[in-house]
Amino acid sequence: MTKPLKKIYLPVIAFLLSGLLNLAWVNSNGNICYALGVASSKILLDYTHETITKNYEDVMSEHEIIKIINKKGIKKYSSLTFPFSKKNQKLKVYFIKIIQPNGNIIHINPNLLKTVTAPFNPEAPIFSNQLLKTIQLPGLIKGSIIDYKYRTVVIKPYMKNNFFTEDYFGGLSPLKKSVYKLTIPKGLYYRYAGYGLKEKPEIIKNSLNTTLIWSIWNRKKITPEEMGPGESFIVPHVMISSVKSWNKVALWYAHLTKDIIKPGVELNNYIGSLIHSKKTKLEKIKAIYNFTAKKIRYVGYEFGINGYKPSNVNSIFKNRFGDCKDHATLFSSMLKQIGVNAYPVLIPTTEIPDMNPDIPTPFVFDHEITAIKLKSGKFMFADTTSNVTTFGDLPPMDQGRNVLILVNGKGITAKTPIFPPSKNSISVKEYASVSSGGTLNVKSSLIYSGAYDMYKRYLYSSTSKRKKKDAILKDVMSIVPNARLTGYSFKNGNSLTKPYIENFSFAAKNYSGKNGSIIIIRFPLRTRTELTKITAMDKRKYPLKFGYNFSEKTAVYLSFPENYKIVFIPKTVNIRNAAGSFATSYSVKNNTAVFRSYFSVNGYKIKPRDYTAAKKLFNGAIKALSNQIIMFHE
Repeated sequence: MTKPLKKIYLPVIAFLLSGLLNLAWVNSNGNICYALGVASSKILLDYTHETITKNYEDVMSEHEIIKIINKKGIKKYSSLTFPFSKKNQKLKVYFIKIIQPNGNIIHINPNLLKTVTAPFNPEAPIFSNQLLKTIQLPGLIKGSIIDYKYRTVVIKPYMKNNFFTEDYFGGLSPLKKSVYKLTIPKGLYYRYAGYGLKEKPEIIKNSLNTTLIWSIWNRKKITPEEMGPGESFIVPHVMISSVKSWNKVALWYAHLTKDIIKPGVELNNYIGSLIHSKKTKLEKIKAIYNFTAKKIRYVGYEFGINGYKPSNVNSIFKNRFGDCKDHATLFSSMLKQIGVNAYPVLIPTTEIPDMNPDIPTPFVFDHEITAIKLKSGKFMFADTTSNVTTFGDLPPMDQGRNVLILVNGKGITAKTPIFPPSKNSISVKEYASVSSGGTLNVKSSLIYSGAYDMYKRYLYSSTSKRKKKDAILKDVMSIVPNARLTGYSFKNGNSLTKPYIENFSFAAKNYSGKNGSIIIIRFPLRTRTELTKITAMDKRKYPLKFGYNFSEKTAVYLSFPENYKIVFIPKTVNIRNAAGSFATSYSVKNNTAVFRSYFSVNGYKIKPRDYTAAKKLFNGAIKALSNQIIMFHE
């Protein structure tokens, strides 16, 4: 499901793809890391007048005036792009002009705009009727002013006799004036919610219409933070809807799915064969889940209302492909055939602002998953669009979100769980030995679960054998820079029932430092120095978001020559605060030194007030993982 876009700040269009990113120590939200520094442009005027007619046509006029400040601004606005829907939306560009610092004006003929299709991503294939009108802007220099005006008309609303819309004020750039004006027929019901707005709207009424006006003046540049919320979370915006209740949304959706959710003979027969050998209800559910996740290829078809309306379950089964709403519909339909109460769930992923339970509208959702009602009356959630996610787990993008469960024409608001650190974990066990000459040999085994498990399965299924080896080698080099990889293997890469396991071995000469009879050596551990980049800022304005809680449990058994004795071992470390915990222990027995550690981070969202605690936790872990032991030749 693709969220219909009401307003996009030109010329940059962000196509949000619900894919798995590198979950290991980077931002899982897909948030863009923005460069700090001076603004590249300034918005002099951002004026939007949106009118909802009696027939619920949505007429939106936009007037933008933007001043170019430097070379980055020239590059950013080297072209303008206007998105529109081929079937349900009309676009008219009134004028485009460039005013040079010397007063000369370059008029761009709107008739020269070229119509192109939206970019296609083969890893998350989405076919839509969205088109783009685009044109290059010549002669831009420092101090140039771009002035353009256009209008879009949405002919038919997605929900009959309703409207829902939103507006973002000026994007990240500094702005002089931003105005959003909404005119609706007099007496029409509406509710609104403002985010980051200090003032309430001015409301003007006459005999025909009600007009709401929001204004922002002289706002400074908004600068996102590394691993913080994305642009749509921190730019002031407003959302307005005429939908009176979530039950209205549920009834609307139920009408869209009427007559398409009943399995035919062929699908029914397949369900029977799929669960034939399964004894328990849970085994049957898992069999249906694994089929839907592994065998129904993700392909999105987002044409107008079909951005919300799923395909017929029998067509999905026959063709073996579908998008998120097709996945959820097929999965819940198959479960109902075996007596399991399952329902579609509309959800906003973590890439977009969360659903406001007080503002009913289907506009806020960009994804669909499934809810299964348990005997306790509670719901558990499943997302079959992720073919690397084990049943009972959820991709990080689905966690901690306000959702709408569609139960027989009624809408139930709920919240998806945020899994604890123990759910997203790496268990590391290493057997190492060091010779009197300083040569190190290591055998490692890593067991992944949760978000790490998903990411590793994703890499396993999408990368070549050579790239898999390169990834292992990179991991080894982070432990010992001069190491030589001597073996590696993977287990359960294609399984949705067993954890992903990674085994590798390596050797390194001259690993320990030697001074006469003394050997100084560090346990062969990844020191996680990348954590210092995350906590480089003195303080934060926005939360630090890994997007999921995580943990790592490590045990290293380091054997050393019999004629050596350990004379120094580091002190144990025990840090526990609002950001998480880190603890170490050391022991020595029969010429083997044992190091154990447990690292747990409440990384779903670390509030700015807890940022100091995060710095203490991460820096303490880095320091402890770099500690050395000293051995003496007896």
